[in-house]
Amino acid sequence: MDFYAPLFGYLAVVFTISSFVPQVWQSLRTRSVEDLSLWTLIIFVCSSSSWLIYGVLIIDLPIIITNAIVFTLQLALLVLKLKHNGPRQPKTKIEHAAIWVKDLEGMSEFYAKYFQATKGSKYENPAKNFSSYFLKFDHRKTRIELMHNPEYLPKLENGVKFNGMAHLAFSVGTKQRVDELTHQFKTDGYTILGEPRT
Repeated sequence: MDFYAPLFGYLAVVFTISSFVPQVWQSLRTRSVEDLSLWTLIIFVCSSSSWLIYGVLIIDLPIIITNAIVFTLQLALLVLKLKHNGPRQPKTKIEHAAIWVKDLEGMSEFYAKYFQATKGSKYENPAKNFSSYFLKFDHRKTRIELMHNPEYLPKLENGVKFNGMAHLAFSVGTKQRVDELTHQFKTDGYTILGEPRT
């Protein structure tokens, strides 16, 4: 038993220190500390410094080593937070991409079936002869709007391309999954205009 107690003590040292190293490295590399809570860092620093003092008082080497290093790492994060945080600026993000479609129901089912989109309620504006669906992806962080108006469809005229959306890119994880989806599209009767490429 006397052998295992120090062993687990030093294992605790390694794991405790390792839990903070990735965050410190990431913050030093990116200079980004917006998502770190100031009060959490202050409490961490107070906690590790208290444990350090306690370890010194009882002369416990694992506690001293662990909290001396953890205190240094946490203090570094706190300094970065105070130095680089500053006033928060609004973040720019893509709210959604809008696509005119000829077959609103068919296209909404296409994205739901092949890309696991969640379809919202159908919006209809009879006065403008307009209808649309919002589709949500990636835990509702990414959206596209499929829009339909039988009297207005962007198209090619006289061979001239109008400005507008060129394409949508979906990440499905692996090249193999891209090939599998391509095969499934063909099996289900869709025409593939361009074969998969990197």
